[in-house]
Amino acid sequence: MTTRRQALAALALPAALPLAGCRDWFGLVNPCANAGDPGHRVDPTLIARAWAGLDPRQVLDLHVHVAGEGSGPGDPWVNPAMKSIANPFSYAHFALMANAACLGDDPANWSRRYASRLSALADEFPRGARFLLLALDGYRGEDGRLDRGRTVFLVPDAYVAGITAGDPGRFLWCASVHPYRDDAIARLRSAAAAGARAVKWVPYFMGIDPASPRCRPFYRELARLRLPLISHGGWQHALVEDGRQDLGNPLRLRAPLEEGATVIVSHCAMQGEFPDLDNPRSLKPRPSFDLFARLMAEPQHRGRLFGDLSAVVLGGRQPGALATLLSRHEWHPWLLNGSDYPGPGIVAVMGMKGLVEEGVLAADDAARLAHIQHHNPLLFDFHLKRCLAWQGERWPASVFETGRVLRGHTRQ
Repeated sequence: MTTRRQALAALALPAALPLAGCRDWFGLVNPCANAGDPGHRVDPTLIARAWAGLDPRQVLDLHVHVAGEGSGPGDPWVNPAMKSIANPFSYAHFALMANAACLGDDPANWSRRYASRLSALADEFPRGARFLLLALDGYRGEDGRLDRGRTVFLVPDAYVAGITAGDPGRFLWCASVHPYRDDAIARLRSAAAAGARAVKWVPYFMGIDPASPRCRPFYRELARLRLPLISHGGWQHALVEDGRQDLGNPLRLRAPLEEGATVIVSHCAMQGEFPDLDNPRSLKPRPSFDLFARLMAEPQHRGRLFGDLSAVVLGGRQPGALATLLSRHEWHPWLLNGSDYPGPGIVAVMGMKGLVEEGVLAADDAARLAHIQHHNPLLFDFHLKRCLAWQGERWPASVFETGRVLRGHTRQ
């Protein structure tokens, strides 16, 4: 049986071709078209449906990654293993993401190209719509020191804040502070003072156990500062040597909720399986999405627990989970839209045929959406989610007007 790792490694060659100057390979790579290119026209009926009942000034995509490459202490950093064919799985992962973001083949320009393309994509949205840009701290050991060998990506707070400062009408920024750092509380307070609207964690990538007692003071400070914690939930791509997948168990996020913090579970924890921490004698792992659903059913978290819809349309999700997210009315006030950019630009893993077969996307809509992905993955993800339905049920406007949960975000 082919594993996820083997399948992604098999895509290493076609994914890498755009980095070598080849712009298409049997439709598996993003051609990186631009808004002004021939054929880029969003169907007017899609536009009308997508924005019906929405106030663009309240629309916020709260899951937009920032990446790049640089040599300075304040620059983004990519582990060299991600760019070496000697590590085919890591290489394939990076190549797919680089193609999705249209980085090109010159590392010296990656940071500039990433930021400039992101701005161009955002500018195709109506005036007032905004995007939350995510920093990412590195992998840190129990002593709180950076382990560069196990760090996959590093995106400093100041770098992301700088992009936001250049276009505050479009972008907000999200800090990433590892709670094991000696200066974690001080850095958290500094980020809040500098305008950060939330804190981002990927526990698997960062080596964080969200259930650890040592994180509790950090959670209490998050609550005091009214900064939501956006934390990855579920399985993660196995890119960290000896990484612990169980750190993504959504039940571990009870700890910040118990300390009064607001928690946004990225991807609604739709992928993977984990031990049932509530039933330690059970030897059978439970689907991650089922554990997320258990959290959502606990009334004591109401108003402080949210699910982030980033990447819920990609392959590998638990069967039936997307239909559940669309049809559970009682969850809708607690669901928040995010794109997981540049994820929607990964052509090889974004198949709308599966969504049509699953019954959540009309075939006619799929045909009208297809070309948008090649020109603007951000716009594609937004329109796709506005088209999704399960037995006539769609996500309401509140799911896309997500700024309401972020510290200091008010638009008049």
